Amino acid sequence: MAEVQHRPAILALEDGRVFNGRAAGAITRHGGEVVFNTSLTGYQEVFTDPSYAGQIVCLTYPHIGNVGANAEDQESPRPFIEALVVREFSQVCSSWRSAETAQLYLNRHKIPVIWDIDTRALVRHIRNVGALRGIVSTDGTPADQLIFEAKKLASMTGQELASRVTCGKPYGWDKGSVEVAISPCFEQMGESDAPAEMRKHRVVAYDYGIKQNILRLLVDHRCEVYVVPAQTSAEDVLQMKPDGVFLSNGPGDPEPATYAVENIQKLFGRVPVFGICLGHQLCGLALGGKTFKLKFGHHGSNHPVKNLLTDQVEITAQNHGFCVDPESMPSSTVEITHVNLNDNTNEGMRHKSLPFFSVQYHPEASPGPHDSHYLFTQFTDLMKEFAQPGSLRR
Repeated sequence: MAEVQHRPAILALEDGRVFNGRAAGAITRHGGEVVFNTSLTGYQEVFTDPSYAGQIVCLTYPHIGNVGANAEDQESPRPFIEALVVREFSQVCSSWRSAETAQLYLNRHKIPVIWDIDTRALVRHIRNVGALRGIVSTDGTPADQLIFEAKKLASMTGQELASRVTCGKPYGWDKGSVEVAISPCFEQMGESDAPAEMRKHRVVAYDYGIKQNILRLLVDHRCEVYVVPAQTSAEDVLQMKPDGVFLSNGPGDPEPATYAVENIQKLFGRVPVFGICLGHQLCGLALGGKTFKLKFGHHGSNHPVKNLLTDQVEITAQNHGFCVDPESMPSSTVEITHVNLNDNTNEGMRHKSLPFFSVQYHPEASPGPHDSHYLFTQFTDLMKEFAQPGSLRR
């Protein structure tokens, strides 16, 4: 293990800045957009969040790996980060829930780790100049070569990544917060073993990079959940006769995902729609608005958001690099409902006449606070209201 601890590693940025540290994880080199996450806990949930596809993640909390890794804390079947940057990376773990060390977990999934660097200096640099392309190398590649390769990496702007991380085929999910396993029940749609009163709302969830805790919370709120690939047509979704459609989080730039925007436009007014993160951005585009890239994004579990409808402040979990421009939204039909108190960016909206609302942040958290779980209740209430005789339907 001492050999792993003392192997050198390099993080090279496109602007020529180089950080030297120690290597863990796989012996390789991976490139991507370098971002930082300010969460104090939940590192395995961060590793496995598909929204991090194409990104190198620096965790600002200094001690990572001390509780190991386990299957229950995963938000997807595998890690999606390109590489990990931390101050201290524990080679051992101490937790009754741990199945293996974080080192073995990341090595098994071929994810490189650089540690023993000044993460505060890296975060200050990204905060000042914005998110940068970079490469983490644990294979001995010279720094000059890494800088050259980093400059050639594709920018996150213009990258459509949802189709890269989505599921390969539809599936059903019937496990709530206590049970955390996928059920291959798509073929038995409507034949759940659970009591009928616990499955009142049939929800079709578009997987643009969906996190498993979203599915658990939908089940907790008495939903029968079916997940479909990102490119599933609106017509196929409507044939499933859903009570509501959920639009998930996901990675990349929303603008190139024109297939998703077109499908969402066909769903508006036909069925209640709830979107988060990338789903929120796609809804903004579908309603005629525009999106833009943030300087260094919002990544962490401590972002204050004001609910303009209740005048209350929620502490939220966030993970996005793009944002809906509120000035571009048609004010005659769309109402802005939430705003970020750090930078006044848009965090939520709803339609004034159609059954639709969305938020930019992650109400399911994992990791993060539970201040916004009420949004899942709001979704089920919207489905109940829409099912009433006389409700507005197209």
